[in-house]
Amino acid sequence: MIVITENIINIQEHINESNDSSSGSLLIFCGTTRDNNLGKSVDYLEYESYIDMAKLKLKEIADFSISKWDLNNLKIIHRIGKIEISEISLLIIASSPHRNESFRAIEYIVSELKKSVPIWKKEYYSDGESWIGSPDNPN
Repeated sequence: MIVITENIINIQEHINESNDSSSGSLLIFCGTTRDNNLGKSVDYLEYESYIDMAKLKLKEIADFSISKWDLNNLKIIHRIGKIEISEISLLIIASSPHRNESFRAIEYIVSELKKSVPIWKKEYYSDGESWIGSPDNPN
């Protein structure tokens, strides 16, 4: 399941839907908004996306991950819009027969998402703002 939403992400709702009796592993990754970056205090983030293309790219990443690591279930939920400090912007839930597959899949998904999915992050500070991934803010 691939979701891009402006709504707050409820982890419990998605965990309950992701449990599979043939899985020995259900791993959860939450990307959250931290209050600092590059020595600056971060007030909040905003994510923008080309949603149709982002969903296509996420589906490609998900399909590859499911086949390569024999996942029983995979959910990728990314939030867009304004995200406050400590809120979840990315939730990935992977279930598999053994934990190793889920660990490896989640690591791959996060890396590929940051490289190729058209979702852009802007940090807001008390003294301005910066797009993440720009030359002045590569993180």
